[in-house]
Amino acid sequence: MNARERVWATLHGEPTDRPAFSLWRHFHDEDETPEGLAAATIEFAVRWEVDFVKHTPMGMYAVEDWGTPIRRFNDPHRAPERIRPAFTTPDGWRALPPLDVQRGALGRELRGLRLVRGGLPPDIPILMTIFSPLTVAYKMVGDLLFEHIAQDADAVKTGLRTIAETMARYTEACLAAGADGVFFATQLASADILPRATYAELGEPFDRLVLDACPEHTIRVLHLHGVNTFFELANTYPVHGVSWHDHETAPSLADAREQTERAFVTGLDRRIFLEPADVVAEHARAALAITGGYKHILAPSCVIPTQVDDAALAAVVDVVHTFRA
Repeated sequence: MNARERVWATLHGEPTDRPAFSLWRHFHDEDETPEGLAAATIEFAVRWEVDFVKHTPMGMYAVEDWGTPIRRFNDPHRAPERIRPAFTTPDGWRALPPLDVQRGALGRELRGLRLVRGGLPPDIPILMTIFSPLTVAYKMVGDLLFEHIAQDADAVKTGLRTIAETMARYTEACLAAGADGVFFATQLASADILPRATYAELGEPFDRLVLDACPEHTIRVLHLHGVNTFFELANTYPVHGVSWHDHETAPSLADAREQTERAFVTGLDRRIFLEPADVVAEHARAALAITGGYKHILAPSCVIPTQVDDAALAAVVDVVHTFRA
């Protein structure tokens, strides 16, 4: 059974030869260029024999072309940051232009994606990280977004539609460039950030616009970032799997099957990777013991810390290859 077959079977609850798994992290130095990110991604995927690649560009890639200034730190352990908001008043949302997704930062990441696809065996699926429109909006202006929602929600909606339509076209471009699906990440679908009704109004319609750009044969994984998330979205969105911080918020891995029939793409607490290898191994075995690997791709709950050492990653690989349900 090859990686593609293993992933597809796991997502659909079919038997596999072993548990499916993946690992991913940022490469804060290498991701300045598509060539650098592609080389680092390929080396990592091949070395650790992952069953799918979550292609992970710089976290602010989606907002650069809308004029958000970004600072890099020449530090492999520090993520780039927004220098200042792209704009400061609600009118800025109405002025957002649609983007040519083949140019600028979006085009840069497409080039990297093509290089990754060309450098990996065809049986390894690639999921492109696509941020939800509301997440993109937050990355543009930060906490000003919440002020703008209160001051002029219609203006924000106009901007969200522009973002969603652009990201839908970008999703199509990523699939054409070699991605097999999307890792759709929302960072604001949390009761700690927005009321549920607000997310229903400003999040869900635009999330769906992007997800609907994915044909039926593509792999779609929903990532619910943070705590107190709206986990029920996993049941209503057109996705195969759900990724969430299962060791930091409800539901736990043990309780999640009562809430969804979607496949799980989690189980490894992102913080565990800084522990000794034997602790990581026991952690991985415990996760698989809960699910038996059924409809469960063992994966980090969010990006692995850049300080991770090889022994921790090797421990996960060893557990996957030796686990017996």
